Amino acid sequence: MKTQAPPLIPTCRFASAGEVGGVLCHCTGVAESSVHAMVQSGGVKTVEEVMTKTGAGTGCGACRCRINRVLDGLPAACGGRFDLCGGCGCISAICQCEAA
Repeated sequence: MKTQAPPLIPTCRFASAGEVGGVLCHCTGVAESSVHAMVQSGGVKTVEEVMTKTGAGTGCGACRCRINRVLDGLPAACGGRFDLCGGCGCISAICQCEAA
């Protein structure tokens, strides 16, 4: 019988245990769901508009690829180095846990 793994509790200061879809921009704390809602309502069509209206993408810039994915109707996560580590919940690019 397969047992369900306990929920991931982030251990990194950049990680988030927030809402479904999670944080899109870790620098500003903008949620993926917020950007998705703006895209669905027609309020934003470009990365620059998302940056102006939400602040996402104005920090380190690592989330701009995730913003583009949401604008294209895709989930923000792409499995790249700026997604969250499955072991500790930190951004993979700076993760230092053994799972990375």
